[in-house]
Amino acid sequence: INSVNSILTCSHISGQDIRKMKIQIENTLQELIGIKLSQTTRSADMECLKFGFKANNKNENIGEFGLHIQTDWRIINGKGILIGSNDLFEPNSENKSEMDFNYEKGNLRDEKLRNLINSNDLIVSRAVTDGIGGLNIGFNNQMELQIIPTNSSESEYNEFWRLIDNRYTESRHIVARISGIVNE
Repeated sequence: INSVNSILTCSHISGQDIRKMKIQIENTLQELIGIKLSQTTRSADMECLKFGFKANNKNENIGEFGLHIQTDWRIINGKGILIGSNDLFEPNSENKSEMDFNYEKGNLRDEKLRNLINSNDLIVSRAVTDGIGGLNIGFNNQMELQIIPTNSSESEYNEFWRLIDNRYTESRHIVARISGIVNE
């Protein structure tokens, strides 16, 4: 987690505020430990993982924490890659034909991720950032989610990932971009 310091690079923030933000980010990431990956949804190609359970006003699970991923990612174990973000563009087992393939109607990523979550108790055992916006979340069963930023655009709209802490009345957001990781 000490690598959070190297990616808090916002020049408009004072040194004291950067130290405070670093501590808040480290503490929030540590609070993921012990929480189960409970559900996944998707908006276009953005994966939306839910950790723990918290219902919104429509009784939908938004998770105690939500992790929205907008860059490349994969889930691995000791044997190799189990699921990758680009599996979105591969047909699922029900739609093996690539003729008229539409990922919104069924794809390998959604199928594998749902099966993985439903057949495993994926409890977070560690959460670590790297110096360039990546995030690794280890699970109790030797699986690991690796978020791997691959975009160098400095656009304010380019997010690698966003961790949403839904445990409070007003959600708290940690956002990773090329310019650094910040609380929003």
